[in-house]
Formats: sequence, C-alpha cells, structure tokens
Amino acid sequence: MSARPSLRERLSDPSIVVALGVHDGLTARLAERAGVEAFYHGGYAAAAHHHGLPDIGMVGLEEMVESVRRVTLVSTRPVIVDCDTGYGAIAGVKRTVQEMERAGAGAIQIEDQVFPKRCGHFSGKEVVSTDEMVSKVHAAVDSRADENLLIIARTDARATEGLTGAIDRAAAYREAGADVLFIEAPTTVEELAEVGRHFDCPLVANMVEGGVTPIIDTDELAGLGFTVVLYANAALRAAQHNVQVVLDHLRRTGTTTGITERMASWQERQDAVGKPHFDELEERYKS
Repeated sequence: MSARPSLRERLSDPSIVVALGVHDGLTARLAERAGVEAFYHGGYAAAAHHHGLPDIGMVGLEEMVESVRRVTLVSTRPVIVDCDTGYGAIAGVKRTVQEMERAGAGAIQIEDQVFPKRCGHFSGKEVVSTDEMVSKVHAAVDSRADENLLIIARTDARATEGLTGAIDRAAAYREAGADVLFIEAPTTVEELAEVGRHFDCPLVANMVEGGVTPIIDTDELAGLGFTVVLYANAALRAAQHNVQVVLDHLRRTGTTTGITERMASWQERQDAVGKPHFDELEERYKS
C-alpha cells in the first residue's frame, strides 16, 4: 500500500470529511474503489460483523486491533478507530493508543461512558466523571508516538446531563488536549447547531439511520460547523439487508435465478479482491 494520507492535514481543509463505516478487508477495498475519503472502524460493526454481537462492550482491544489491521493492510485511506472507553483505565488507554497506532489508525476515538459501554443511540447509558475522562484524554495525548495521530474525545452526556452538560464536558476534553470533539446523539437540528456555535475546533457528527439524531446532508452539517460526518453503519446495514433479501428468495424458490441482480457478478467478485493483480504476479514470476 502507498503512504496513507494524514487525516490531521486533511482537517485543515474547510470541506467536510465523510467517513464511511468500514469493518473488514472487502468493505475497505469496495469503499476505496468508490472514492470514499476516510474510513470509520466502529465498535458496532466489528461486534456485529465478526461476532454477531450487539454494541454493548463485548469486543476487546486485541480483537479490534486485528480487525483494524485487516482494513489498513488492503487500503490507503485514513482510518478513525472507535476505541470505546479506552479498554481500561490510564494504563489501558496508553496501550490502546500504542497498539492502534501500530495497526495504522489515523485517529482514535475514546468516550466517557461507564464500562461496559452501550451504543450511543441506546438508552440506559451512564458516564464517568469529567475528571476521569480528562485524565484519559491526557494519557491518550501523551501516549502517541506520531503527532499526526488524532485523539477524538467523545461524550455521551447528552443523554444523562443534557446538551449543556455535554458541551461543558467537551470543552474540558478539548482543554485536556483532544484534537477533535464528538458530542454523541444530539436530538434536533437546533442541538447540532448549538454544538457548532460553541466550538471552533474539528467536530464530529454521527448520522445513524433510525437513531436519535436527525439525518441531514453533509452541506448542512458543514454549515453548522461540523468537520467530520460518520456514516458508521451504512455499508454493513446495506449488506445485511441485501443478504437477507437474497436468502429469503433462495429459501422460497430453491434457486438464485431471478435474484442475481442483487448479487455481485462473477467478474465483480474477482475485481473486488484484486484477483487480476495476483494473476499478473503469478504470470510475471512463472518459471
């Protein structure tokens, strides 16, 4: 793979970054071919795709590192990695940063939920104290070897302390050294706008179809002051739905005839994984 672009440098550009959820090597190849600029390796996608589990803190650091490596080995796009609560206290955060940096992450996201965390759009979330999260941010900033690695501080306090509390927490995390702020799950466009008015640093918006935050387009989000927009589940949920459609047809009819338009063609299957490149290599080095 060629050198991976710096997400830090990209954020100096005023246009918004669209980060698509990418959870495995095949999705990484497809997304890069489609021109996706940045990837988001989310906890839900890793739990659901690799283990068939919900996003409730059941996937550990080692599994996430390996999953991130599968993405970075076959792509050149910068990868934002969801590291949940940092996989432990201060020592855990330090190790998380070091391991994810080695795996090729361009940004590491740590949140202020109580472990085991829950998906940001689930009910029943709890958050740690502001001081505890500030300590984690300090540890994350101090642990990186490459200054280009971004530290994203996420707060889930909108659900427990209201928007004002979440904004206050985000400001404290920024003061602690976070490069990017992520206030999860605002419930209205007005709340998104309020977040944008409070900060002049890079901000993340998370567009979760069916979640509590309204889905608005990237131009409007940019106008509200957001720098990165996540479509964390779009690819995985599209695949899930399409697989179900094809399997239902096969169960009903006993054949895939009549549903192949919902499937990749034979040639698309080969092209997606770079088989022509490997065919060329074998031909070149044939004895």
